[in-house]
Order: sequence, then structure tokens, then C-alpha cells
Amino acid sequence: MKFLKAMRLYGLITLFLLCGRANGQEMVSVPVEVAVYPEMIVYNGKVVTMDDHSFGLNTPVGTIAQAMAVRGGKIMAIGTNAQIQRLAGPQTERIDVKGRMVMPGIVDTHTHIHNHALSSWLSKNPEAVEATSHSYRVSARTEDELVEALTAAVQEHVRSNPPGKWGFISVGSRGGGQGAPQVSGMLFLAQQKFTKQMLDPLSPQHPIMLSSHPSYVINQAGIDMVGKLFGNGTMSLEAAGIDETGRVRSTATQYGRGILVDLYFNSRVPLLADITEDGLLKNAAAGITTYVSHIMGQRFLDAFNLLVRQDRMPIRFGYNHWFGFAFGYADSEIFYRRVGDMDGMGTDYFWNNGVGLGAIDSGPPRFCSTMEAPRAQKELEWCQNGPGTREYATTKTAIMNYQRVQVGHAFADKGVDYFMDAVEAAMQENPAITLEYIRSRRLSADHCGFFPRKEQLPRLKKLGIIISCGANVLDRSNPWIGPGKYAPKYVNQIAPIRSAIEGGVMVTLETEVGVVGARTEGVNPTSYFGHAVPFLTRTNARGAVVAPGEAIDRNTLLKMMTNWAALFVMKEDVLGSLEPGKWADFLVLSNDYFAGPPEALYDVYPLMTVVGGKVRTLREEFANELGRSPVGSQLVWNTAPGNTP
Repeated sequence: MKFLKAMRLYGLITLFLLCGRANGQEMVSVPVEVAVYPEMIVYNGKVVTMDDHSFGLNTPVGTIAQAMAVRGGKIMAIGTNAQIQRLAGPQTERIDVKGRMVMPGIVDTHTHIHNHALSSWLSKNPEAVEATSHSYRVSARTEDELVEALTAAVQEHVRSNPPGKWGFISVGSRGGGQGAPQVSGMLFLAQQKFTKQMLDPLSPQHPIMLSSHPSYVINQAGIDMVGKLFGNGTMSLEAAGIDETGRVRSTATQYGRGILVDLYFNSRVPLLADITEDGLLKNAAAGITTYVSHIMGQRFLDAFNLLVRQDRMPIRFGYNHWFGFAFGYADSEIFYRRVGDMDGMGTDYFWNNGVGLGAIDSGPPRFCSTMEAPRAQKELEWCQNGPGTREYATTKTAIMNYQRVQVGHAFADKGVDYFMDAVEAAMQENPAITLEYIRSRRLSADHCGFFPRKEQLPRLKKLGIIISCGANVLDRSNPWIGPGKYAPKYVNQIAPIRSAIEGGVMVTLETEVGVVGARTEGVNPTSYFGHAVPFLTRTNARGAVVAPGEAIDRNTLLKMMTNWAALFVMKEDVLGSLEPGKWADFLVLSNDYFAGPPEALYDVYPLMTVVGGKVRTLREEFANELGRSPVGSQLVWNTAPGNTP
């Protein structure tokens, strides 16, 4: 039926070209094959169209076809081998996939590909970092030794570098310090063991940032530098999201990501565009054809626009606008009051996906939860968007001014409560912001580290909020369950995807850390499908089984990365499934996604990635079969289960 509908459309076009008249004069006839034949045909395949758009657990994936025709960057027709092959013209490219599975391109609803690309480039070009900053790593076995080592590192930086040059100091070991031989830098900084008051006398003219994600401390010189770079020369601690001891409470990663981008690349935008393009191409090889992220660093916006103008965007990017929140912008509420509804503005390859809050909390333990824990643990939490904060006020203002708002980072449940409070407050103040309108905007919250809790589900469903979840939280969250931390019952609050879907809340798939990026530099990355395996098995990379009752099926997982994700980016009319008239974004897979046990997905990756009808990746082994040259990145995949970087 879909084949017949598509052919009726092209038949009408052909009839017009062959028989039409203009100004009483007979038009020149055009051969049928020139008017309508496809530019590409994929045949002998298992074409999983994902044209079933129903919502729920284990719902069908839709039509399974044999072949597909592409013309003008869009799907022309889907059907049998015979139906599609007879459409071919003299210049049609024919691709015999020999029984392999073909599926829509992956829509990753939260990953920072451009940032990872830059980090990888910087690791190979340290002179770029040295032009604006110097990085150090300091660790010790006791807290007293760590204080001494940090003091020495700051003094060395001041002695060896001119005023104004940043010092980024990575502190101690990462994690919660569970038997680690070194002091946990994250807890050390979170517990105010080295503060702004200690940094300022040591470094009055050199900006310093101490970091052990998600804990960060900055000195006054750093605050002043950010104020000069992005503000009017001054910046209050409150506006910067920094407490009186220098702990960065806002989106701390913006300082590392954004400052270097806007300092070093201010006069090097074409270079930044080249770096970004390379990262996008590598992730096309992973099967990502569309992704969502915020942009940290204004020069990235310029770099993307340069790629767009030069027709060099290899994959699609729906970006979240959050510059009104960035770098301590004190008037963020006024900023978004003056900005109207931008959602969807842009091109087919680069468009605005709404206003992004950046983050309403951070990673463990600096998140905002309702979970009970010993006092020492709860004191490490921080609620960034509660009533009275600029995040809360700006969220309400943006909603009242018809903007689509997305929470770019929400790790625990209480911050999501505050977000919904702000949305409902906006509905009360502006009667035009109805529930129907809010549901149509598909507001979102990302990560699912410790949310949603069961009691939140009816409210999330009512507001039509979509949740973006990554399987990496099974690793990040589970270590915070146990003695002295959060009670075992809260393990069921770690990415409770099955419960969310059963409760009527749509969930999409994200990778956040990136399939191909800085963390995979020098190692073989795990495929996108391998990253998702823990949602099928609920077993994390450490071998721990995390809330097994929340495991989902493969049909649901595939919808999370395709047609449900298309709803997240508000592009379901052109993305997420292989149907006539939609963008020709698709993958040819190495192995059948549906075959074998869940662990078999570690060996599933794209042999070919096509975006808008253009081949972005063609692996050498498949290219040899087709008698063609390879295209794009030839990544070597890690197929060992549980070894995600």
C-alpha cells in the first residue's frame, strides 16, 4: 500500500512532465526514467522501517520490507525487490545488501559530539591548550598531603606563567573513595577541604579551577576573567552559580568547555569547524545521523554556521539554546523574555531544538533528590533550580514566553519536581499556556540517574514530558547505593525505564559520553548498540545487576533510538522511520539487531551510514563487496561485552 501511494505521487509528476502545457504551447517531453527514477536503490535486505508509531512496551516495529528507493535525499518508495528494482534508471546506484538489516539512522537525544571532537584534537595539539591555560593532575594518599600538593601546584603555576593564564588542576581520584588508595578529589572538593579563600592569596592574578567532576572550585581571578570574557567585566557569585567557598554549583563543565573555545578559537573559527566536522563524521560511522546537545562556547555556534553555509554538515544537529544561562549571565530571565519561540528555526541539518537549561544539578553526589540518606551524604547534594533561584525564574519566564524548554541535565528526582513546578507556575500566570499547549511542546529531562520516582510518573505523563536516558547511569548511580549513602530501595530509581513507559512517559536513548570521542581516544570504541545492552540486561560494566525488573525488550529499545527520538527533536514528519517522503537517513548493519542474545549487540555496527541520500560511511569490507572505495571513518570496534569506555 505504501509503495502504491508513493508511486501514485511520482506517476502524477511524470504525467505532468510528459503531457503538460504552458501558455498554450506544448511542453517538451521528458523521458520517464529521467523524471522519476531513483538515485539509489537498496535491495535484498531486511528493511526494518519502524513505521509502527505506537507507544508502549514491546510494540511492533512495523513493516519489514526487502528494498527501498531514494531520490532527492528522501525515501521514494519501500517495497519488494521486484517493485523497487523496476523503478531503476540508467544512473541509479544499486546496492545489494545481501540479506543484511537496514534501519533508520539513530537519533541520539543527548550527546556532546562537538565537545568530544575538540577534546580529542586538543589531546594531539597541546600547544592550543598551552596558549591559554596549563593543566595539572595532583593526587595524594591523605587529605593533608593533597592540600600540600595543591598548594605547590598553584604556586608553580603562578611562578611559571604570566598573569591571566588559566590553571586547570585535576584533583585526586574520581569516584566516592570506596577503598581507593588515593583521596577522592570529588569528595575532597565537595567537602570544602580546599576553598576559594585558600586559593586567592596563592593566585591573585592567575585564574585557577580545581576539578574532580562533579566537584569544582574556582578562585576570584577566575571569576573576574569569566566576567570580562562573557559579561560586563563583573560577575556576582550568585549569578555565576558559585558559593562563598568557590564551589561551582552551576554547570561547571562550561568553564572548561567554553572558555578555551572562546579564547583560543576566537580567531580560528574555520579550524574549529574542521575539528567539528571530523567528529561528526566519526559518529556517523557509529550510526548517529541526528543528535541533540547544548552548545558550550559561542565560537561553536559560528563553526556550525560555517559548516552549514559550506554544505559540510555530515549529520544533523538539533541544538539547545542556553546562552542566556551561560557563564554567570545575571539577566537570564530578561534575556529569554526578549527571545520568542525559536524551536525548529534553522535548516534540515542544523536547527534550534528549544531553550536548554544546561543543567539543574550535576552527577553524583552533587544532585538534587528526595532520597533519604545520612546527613553527611545529603549535605553533598545541591538543588540548583529550586524556588527563588534564577534557574526557576528563568524556566517560568521562558515557558510564559512560548519557548520550548529542555532540561539538558537532570540526575535526580527533586530537581525535576522543581522544573515541573516552574512550568505549572507559568501556566497559572499566562492563561494562554494551557495544558494542551505544554503537551505539544514536548518538554524534556535527560539522564535518569535517580529519576523518575514512581510518584512522579502521573505528573510527567500529564505534562507530556519526554525523558532521555543513557545506560551509563547504571555505572554512575549504583555505587551510591549502600552503607553511609542511599538505601538499597533507591536502586529501583536508577533509570526506571520500564516503569516510566508503563506509566505513560515516553523515553528516548542517549549516550551522553559519546560513542566516539575523547574517552575513546587510543582505544577501540564500543558500538552504539553495545552501549545500549545494559538496558536489556540491567547489568552494568562492573558486572552488577541493577534493578533487573526495569529491563526492556529490543523492540522498545529500537524505538527509543528511532521513531520516539524523532518526537523528541520535533521532526517525526521527516525522521525516525523509513517511509516515503521522509529523509533518507539509514544504516546497513553488520549483523541483525534482533539475532542472538543481548550481548550479541556488541558486534552490531553500521557497514554503511547514509544521511539525506549521501553515503557518509562505507566500511572497507562492505565497499569491497560492492566494488567501491571505502568512505568515511573506518573505526575498529570493541566487541567485548562490558568493556564500554
